Amino acid sequence: MKLYGTENNEVIMKELGKRIQDMRIAMNLTQSEMAERSGVSLRTVCRIEKGESARVESVLNVLRILQALPNLELLVQEQVLKPTELVDHGKKPSRVSSGRRTRETEWIWGDEKE
Repeated sequence: MKLYGTENNEVIMKELGKRIQDMRIAMNLTQSEMAERSGVSLRTVCRIEKGESARVESVLNVLRILQALPNLELLVQEQVLKPTELVDHGKKPSRVSSGRRTRETEWIWGDEKE
């Protein structure tokens, strides 16, 4: 099933679980072997493959065994920002005036009023 980003979380989790299961089977691994190699419990592997909730760390451990972690680069790409973009947060940079401002009126002290 192709994911378009409009699906709800339950549908996405089930599809992710199915894909993980398909990858595991393609590598000729049982769920028990996957659990042992990834350091997560057999129950957790079953939950992941069913599309049920699991800790991100557990999913990453499973993906590592399936050699799928490099694919996360496609999912969440590194953002390269210039230092000025970090400071400005997208705001237009302000300019610093180097010249003197001229005043339209001269200063008048309180005791100099007419």
